[in-house]
Amino acid sequence: MVCCRLFLFGAAALAAGALSLVGCTPSEVQVVGGPAQGMVMETSGAIMGTTWSAKVSGPYGNAAETIAVLGAAVDGVDARMSTYKADSEISRFGASPAGEAFEVSEDTFLVVSDALRIAAMTSGAFDPTIMPVVDLWGFGPAPTPESEPSAEAIAAAMEACGYTKVSLFESPGAYALSKTVDDLRIDLSAIAKGHGVDAMAAVLDEQGAEHYLVEIGGELRAKGVSSDGSPWLVGIDAPRMEEGPGRPLQAAVELHDRAIATSGNYRNYRVIDGKRFSHTLDPRTGRPVEHALASATVLAPTCREADAWATACMVLGAEAALPLIEGLEGVECYLLVAEDKGFVGRLSSGFPELNHP
Repeated sequence: MVCCRLFLFGAAALAAGALSLVGCTPSEVQVVGGPAQGMVMETSGAIMGTTWSAKVSGPYGNAAETIAVLGAAVDGVDARMSTYKADSEISRFGASPAGEAFEVSEDTFLVVSDALRIAAMTSGAFDPTIMPVVDLWGFGPAPTPESEPSAEAIAAAMEACGYTKVSLFESPGAYALSKTVDDLRIDLSAIAKGHGVDAMAAVLDEQGAEHYLVEIGGELRAKGVSSDGSPWLVGIDAPRMEEGPGRPLQAAVELHDRAIATSGNYRNYRVIDGKRFSHTLDPRTGRPVEHALASATVLAPTCREADAWATACMVLGAEAALPLIEGLEGVECYLLVAEDKGFVGRLSSGFPELNHP
């Protein structure tokens, strides 16, 4: 579940502040410059309760066609995987009976398969079947509860959860899911936005784009370089428990042909009975996490992986997350841990050098 907004910078403008992506509607596109200067196309829209944007520098296909297929890509992911749409594939699977082979698209099958794989690798710290617990605590479509859920209510909700209760079936041209419990529902909030970013990247690759930065809700994937030839630079929010003016940055990192996602526990929360509860829920306990890890930024080959592993880190906490990430090929993390005198960064051995504004 991503909550840390990532700001975009050009290397030459890092000291001056963020370079905002152009706020176009999904049907609009802005083209800057010409072939001699190196064309830049920027566009954005709304999706999944947040926004998406794309910035392309250098040669690319027809602008109108590109914006249309980008919009279709993110709309398709939302239509298939939204927990807020009753007719999405994921919602209809949740309403299906146990034991039934429920047919899904190849796209949904791929994302659920990856989610279940990461669930197994984390022994359930990341679990896409946590939806009943999410609703119990009021972090999904259900309203916020008036009182803290009882141990009995949590235990009952967890009976309908468990990644081992979902099976995958694949045959040539056909994909299906099945579950062993009627009330089991899947929540792909911690991976679907990342997959939407990957879908946009795939569209631009098909269009022949060589340099781009695409994002949904602050989760990004980059290819090539920015329009001035410098690396794409991504700023990482400084954790701040209370609301205030401005969005201070903790650090910035160059993004080279890979994806980045940040998850944190300090902005999205619920106050129940006067007590503050993080939106990061531990599927193994059914309760919000209470450790000192404030945010996790993950670099990975795909945004789908970065998205999921950032959430997994937030559930596991720094002590368990860091050695796990160290053992993954192509995946790196930057963890910010709350201590008495502020936040302390802990990096995996392959995380690139940080820039500090």
